Amino acid sequence: MNFHKTDIFFLSILIFAGVLLAVLIYFPRTSVGTYVEIRVDGKRTAAYPLSADRRETLQTASGENTILIQNGAASMTAADCPDKVCVSMRRISRSGETIVCLPHKLVLEIKNSENEGTPFDAVTGGAP
Repeated sequence: MNFHKTDIFFLSILIFAGVLLAVLIYFPRTSVGTYVEIRVDGKRTAAYPLSADRRETLQTASGENTILIQNGAASMTAADCPDKVCVSMRRISRSGETIVCLPHKLVLEIKNSENEGTPFDAVTGGAP
Protein backbone atom coordinates (compact mmCIF):
# COMPACT_ATOMS: atom_id res chain seq x y z
CA MET A 1 0.00 0.00 0.00
CA ASN A 2 1.46 3.35 -1.05
CA PHE A 3 0.76 6.52 0.92
CA HIS A 4 1.10 9.88 -0.76
CA LYS A 5 1.93 13.13 1.01
CA THR A 6 -1.71 14.24 0.83
CA ASP A 7 -2.87 10.98 2.43
CA ILE A 8 -0.49 11.50 5.35
CA PHE A 9 -1.55 15.16 5.64
CA PHE A 10 -5.28 14.32 5.82
CA LEU A 11 -4.64 11.45 8.22
CA SER A 12 -2.70 13.83 10.48
CA ILE A 13 -5.57 16.34 10.39
CA LEU A 14 -8.07 13.60 11.36
CA ILE A 15 -5.92 12.41 14.25
CA PHE A 16 -5.44 15.99 15.51
CA ALA A 17 -9.21 16.66 15.29
CA GLY A 18 -9.94 13.44 17.19
CA VAL A 19 -7.51 14.29 19.98
CA LEU A 20 -8.91 17.84 20.23
CA LEU A 21 -12.48 16.52 20.42
CA ALA A 22 -11.51 14.03 23.14
CA VAL A 23 -9.88 16.79 25.20
CA LEU A 24 -12.96 19.00 24.89
CA ILE A 25 -15.27 16.17 25.94
CA TYR A 26 -13.23 14.90 28.88
CA PHE A 27 -12.01 18.26 30.19
CA PRO A 28 -15.00 20.62 30.03
CA ARG A 29 -14.56 24.30 30.83
CA THR A 30 -16.76 24.45 33.90
CA SER A 31 -15.80 26.52 36.89
CA VAL A 32 -15.56 25.31 40.45
CA GLY A 33 -18.83 26.05 42.23
CA THR A 34 -19.19 28.07 45.41
CA TYR A 35 -22.47 26.71 46.78
CA VAL A 36 -24.98 23.92 46.42
CA GLU A 37 -28.61 24.82 45.81
CA ILE A 38 -31.34 22.43 46.97
CA ARG A 39 -34.64 22.34 45.10
CA VAL A 40 -37.64 20.22 46.07
CA ASP A 41 -40.41 19.87 43.50
CA GLY A 42 -38.81 22.70 41.50
CA LYS A 43 -38.77 25.18 44.40
CA ARG A 44 -35.53 26.40 45.97
CA THR A 45 -35.55 25.35 49.62
CA ALA A 46 -31.95 25.92 50.73
CA ALA A 47 -28.42 26.79 49.67
CA TYR A 48 -25.19 25.94 51.46
CA PRO A 49 -21.64 27.10 50.76
CA LEU A 50 -19.16 24.46 49.63
CA SER A 51 -16.46 26.12 51.72
CA ALA A 52 -17.87 24.83 55.04
CA ASP A 53 -18.17 21.10 55.80
CA ARG A 54 -21.64 20.06 56.95
CA ARG A 55 -24.16 17.23 56.94
CA GLU A 56 -27.84 18.03 56.38
CA THR A 57 -30.88 15.79 56.48
CA LEU A 58 -33.56 17.01 54.09
CA GLN A 59 -37.16 16.04 54.71
CA THR A 60 -39.50 16.15 51.71
CA ALA A 61 -43.14 15.11 51.37
CA SER A 62 -41.91 11.89 49.73
CA GLY A 63 -39.08 10.96 52.08
CA GLU A 64 -35.72 11.80 53.59
CA ASN A 65 -32.27 12.41 52.07
CA THR A 66 -28.93 13.18 53.71
CA ILE A 67 -26.37 15.33 51.97
CA LEU A 68 -22.72 15.76 52.89
CA ILE A 69 -20.66 18.81 51.99
CA GLN A 70 -16.99 18.07 52.51
CA ASN A 71 -13.75 19.36 51.00
CA GLY A 72 -15.56 21.64 48.56
CA ALA A 73 -17.87 18.96 47.12
CA ALA A 74 -21.41 17.75 47.80
CA SER A 75 -22.76 14.21 47.80
CA MET A 76 -25.93 12.36 48.73
CA THR A 77 -24.97 9.89 51.45
CA ALA A 78 -28.37 8.42 52.38
CA ALA A 79 -31.92 8.27 51.07
CA ASP A 80 -35.00 6.26 51.92
CA CYS A 81 -36.18 6.05 48.31
CA PRO A 82 -36.56 2.56 46.83
CA ASP A 83 -33.86 2.72 44.13
CA LYS A 84 -31.14 4.81 45.88
CA VAL A 85 -29.66 5.90 42.54
CA CYS A 86 -28.96 9.34 44.03
CA VAL A 87 -26.74 7.79 46.72
CA SER A 88 -24.59 6.03 44.14
CA MET A 89 -23.93 9.24 42.15
CA ARG A 90 -20.45 10.73 42.42
CA ARG A 91 -19.56 13.85 44.41
CA ILE A 92 -20.20 17.15 42.64
CA SER A 93 -18.19 20.36 42.85
CA ARG A 94 -18.30 22.11 39.46
CA SER A 95 -20.88 24.68 38.45
CA GLY A 96 -23.84 23.05 36.71
CA GLU A 97 -23.33 19.52 38.09
CA THR A 98 -26.39 17.92 39.70
CA ILE A 99 -27.50 15.02 41.84
CA VAL A 100 -31.16 14.11 41.42
CA CYS A 101 -33.47 11.96 43.56
CA LEU A 102 -36.47 11.44 41.28
CA PRO A 103 -38.73 9.66 43.80
CA HIS A 104 -38.35 12.59 46.25
CA LYS A 105 -38.34 15.30 43.53
CA LEU A 106 -35.07 16.58 45.04
CA VAL A 107 -32.26 18.24 43.07
CA LEU A 108 -28.83 19.32 44.31
CA GLU A 109 -27.12 21.70 41.88
CA ILE A 110 -23.72 23.32 42.15
CA LYS A 111 -23.78 27.03 41.41
CA ASN A 112 -21.21 29.78 41.27
CA SER A 113 -22.17 32.93 43.19
CA GLU A 114 -19.88 35.08 41.02
CA ASN A 115 -22.18 34.50 38.06
CA GLU A 116 -25.54 34.24 39.78
CA GLY A 117 -25.64 36.79 42.58
CA THR A 118 -25.23 36.23 46.30
CA PRO A 119 -27.23 33.15 47.41
CA PHE A 120 -26.97 33.69 51.17
CA ASP A 121 -28.68 36.18 53.45
CA ALA A 122 -26.50 38.30 55.73
CA VAL A 123 -27.96 37.19 59.06
CA THR A 124 -28.05 33.39 58.98
CA GLY A 125 -25.87 32.52 56.00
CA GLY A 126 -28.76 30.43 54.66
CA ALA A 127 -30.92 30.75 51.63
CA PRO A 128 -33.11 33.87 51.40
